[in-house]
Amino acid sequence: MREFNTSGPCDPAKHYTVMRETLIAKGQALVDRGRFFTIFAPRQSGKTTYFQLLFPHLRAAGYLPIWISFEGFKTLQRADFYGALQHRLQHEFTANGIRAKRTLNHQIDLELWLEEASQQTQPLVLVIDEFEDTPAEVMSELLHVFRAMYQKREYHKLHALALVGVSTLADLVVSAASPFNVVDELRIDYFTFMEVEELIAQYVIESAQPFDGAVIRAIYENTQGQPGLTCALCHYLVQEMVPNRTQPVTMAAFYPTLKHFLTERRDKNILNIVSKAREKQPFMLRILFGTEPIPFTVDDPNINYLSAHGVVANVDGVVQVPVPLYSKRLITAFRPTINGESSEYVVSAHESLRELIVGDGLNLSALLDKYRDYVQRRGFRAFDTEQLKEGAWHYSLDGFIHFFIQRLGGDTLVEVPASRGRTDILVLYRNQRY
Repeated sequence: MREFNTSGPCDPAKHYTVMRETLIAKGQALVDRGRFFTIFAPRQSGKTTYFQLLFPHLRAAGYLPIWISFEGFKTLQRADFYGALQHRLQHEFTANGIRAKRTLNHQIDLELWLEEASQQTQPLVLVIDEFEDTPAEVMSELLHVFRAMYQKREYHKLHALALVGVSTLADLVVSAASPFNVVDELRIDYFTFMEVEELIAQYVIESAQPFDGAVIRAIYENTQGQPGLTCALCHYLVQEMVPNRTQPVTMAAFYPTLKHFLTERRDKNILNIVSKAREKQPFMLRILFGTEPIPFTVDDPNINYLSAHGVVANVDGVVQVPVPLYSKRLITAFRPTINGESSEYVVSAHESLRELIVGDGLNLSALLDKYRDYVQRRGFRAFDTEQLKEGAWHYSLDGFIHFFIQRLGGDTLVEVPASRGRTDILVLYRNQRY
């Protein structure tokens, strides 16, 4: 049986895979037109998987697709870069019966080498992944080579070229100073809700284990279809939470899964988002909790940095964290481990918690009354306005509610509704949610 992929590109024979026929048709059309194009998308968006799905279509149409990666090239000196580039190109060309004897020492050698190699094959489609790892000292000359080859097609069979990377690639190849102004752009968008349904349906058919519709909706609402997160949530649900295939996957399993991703998950992509956001924490707190919209512009260094690393995006002209699970993880990550106030939550050591329980449920009105009393006692000391600024009110209420709910045997989770500046607290207690 196949599995939900959590690392590397998807192989449809091994992994549940969204085939993305419409996107593949767009890529094929660009190749058919002989375009040199770029693909921008944050990490774990399915870029590499996309090309692995596209390549069989290109081969069937009479093209030879070649994929190489510049990963790890960023710090190489000029001579070392061209040596490493020759090694990776030659490895792929040799595997396809192409021989090129020239040694790469500089950009002109690359142009001549590609001309020589491409004459030995059907029209060539070259895909360069992780293009943002091109060393700065060779970036301009490399782009000049590709531009020259685009304009002199009669001398070679490099039919199409795709430069692939994260969103920072846009600054590298389409700025006013760039020599590479012959480029089209292909966006790899996140999965739609229908594509998330399609992905999970593949698993349900093979395993006969049903997913509640509410779980599928919750997965999409928390990930917005981000492929890496979508697959990771599904994998954890069926492997860790509900491994018994005779049992359905319900919201009772989803909430602990979400808690795991918000507090424990050492996912490389999530950790990178948190790390980059911490570098701009005061600005991020404005985005997460501020009521005033922040217009999106890459001319702002904070916005440019965070958007380049996939933390924020342009959503209807304003800056937002595009993936709700990222927002929740950031709010959780910025939460003070110890706020110094927990000893003030209870007036007396003998104070009873019975008033907070009604039958099998909670009396949240009584809990909020307790919070009001606490704020009246503590005044401004209840809010860490110096360190947290816009988030001070949220973390004060969150810390207070979390303190009591945990002692009652329940738990709390962050909710991020669509309203700007609004953050809800989801309370879970005895299979009930508030």
